[in-house]
Amino acid sequence: MDPLRFDGQVALITGVSTFGLGLTYARLLASRGCSVVVNDLGRDWAGGATVPGTDEAVHLIEADGGTAVGVTGDVLTEAERIVQNAIDAFGRLDVVINNAGAGGDFDTLVDVHLRGANRITEAAWPHLSATGSGRILNISSNGSFGAPAMPGYAAAKGAILSLTRTQAILGKRIGVRSNAILPAAWTRSTAGIEQPGFGEFMQVHFPPEAVAAFAAYLLHADTTLTGEVFTVGGGLVSRVVQAETPGALTDDHSPETWSGLIDQVMAPGDMTVSKSLWAQLDSFVSRMSPQTRADWDAIRVAPDVDGKVTA
Repeated sequence: MDPLRFDGQVALITGVSTFGLGLTYARLLASRGCSVVVNDLGRDWAGGATVPGTDEAVHLIEADGGTAVGVTGDVLTEAERIVQNAIDAFGRLDVVINNAGAGGDFDTLVDVHLRGANRITEAAWPHLSATGSGRILNISSNGSFGAPAMPGYAAAKGAILSLTRTQAILGKRIGVRSNAILPAAWTRSTAGIEQPGFGEFMQVHFPPEAVAAFAAYLLHADTTLTGEVFTVGGGLVSRVVQAETPGALTDDHSPETWSGLIDQVMAPGDMTVSKSLWAQLDSFVSRMSPQTRADWDAIRVAPDVDGKVTA
């Protein structure tokens, strides 16, 4: 099998400190011919300021024989400048990895993890489109399944999944792909979890290189997947979907009716996975009455693209 190379391509990776996944992504891509732009602001998981890791990250990448430049800046308020630095340095942008993260209160978590990812992507979008094969990787978390101690983190990482699917829809016509991963790895953030034995367990079984390998696969120009989400760690990869059960249908619109039907609603059955809001509505209507379905068909909405009326 030929190696997956990134020669002549440029990647921007946010949130690149001197320890963790951001640096691992950057080093792997650089080792395969990609010119990388690494970004960091300098913020710890308590929300406090730290020394940005950009200069040291560039030094480590260059020591490996790679090509890199660093840009210190805030992904929320300085997205345009960060992206422009990449263009000024290398003249193009093929790949964006939205990896920046921080701790803090609810607003800070949403600002950095979600709004920052959106701002960077918006700034990069014209350049990614210009290549005809732009690629975005958004970093979510298993916190999206629920994080009792960090509701802001859970909300932001959960929203990343919907953002990714929407980017994939918007990018379909212009050659821009977007996917997301929920990584499990030994990083600066997992190292800070105060659970006896947890750090040692993660260090042994979940090296960041295992996550970076799959990330590079998703970001390669020959990979066609888009709008997908995966959990990744320790050599295991699983697809994550938002799915619906077959459900229950009734003409009796009273609260009491659902007491007898709720078990049917909850039964897994053959679940349906939808790729957009219009695809979900199309699937939902298909499980209703024939007349409802016929009326829906008369509208002629395209459920697999962006919902524009085709008639």
